[in-house]
Amino acid sequence: MKKNNTNLILTISIISFIILSVVFVYLLNVIKNKNEHASVVSNTLKNKTIEKGNLDILEKRMTELLDTQKKINSYLVDTSNIDKFVEYLENIGINNNASLSVKSVDFLKNDKNKMVVSLTIRGDFSGVMKTFSILENSPYDIVIDSLYLNKEISQYGDISQQPVNSLLKNKKVIISPKSSWQMDISFNVLSL
Repeated sequence: MKKNNTNLILTISIISFIILSVVFVYLLNVIKNKNEHASVVSNTLKNKTIEKGNLDILEKRMTELLDTQKKINSYLVDTSNIDKFVEYLENIGINNNASLSVKSVDFLKNDKNKMVVSLTIRGDFSGVMKTFSILENSPYDIVIDSLYLNKEISQYGDISQQPVNSLLKNKKVIISPKSSWQMDISFNVLSL
């Protein structure tokens, strides 16, 4: 009986060992699969984080590119809004006590990205020169083709400088001739 009992214990032990081994191998495979799945999820998350970072960088670069494009476009005259450019030129004259009038705006036949602008500036010397200086240093890509500066002397002078006594006594009034300056400019400017 002892032998029978020992055989029974041995059989139960072997069966228990086999069952535990199968359970152990099964759980080991489950853990291995879970570990692989967690690794794949971790790599996917890492890749998505890198993609989001790249998208943020790309978005930043696109914003910088749009800003750069706006700056470049501000150097070029928009052919659909030539009136704004002409208004800009006239305001330069007004702001510097000079009369600026645009005579013509033409497009070059061989270069569609350039316009030829002719204008006249009138006023005192400092106003004409200030206007020209601001025009020359404007944000547009202006290349001056020709420039003509002329002093105009008018026969109608200014009597406000004469003493009141001489005006009242009908004495001879000296009228000093009034001078003004005229500048004719022709330039090329890049356009869209």
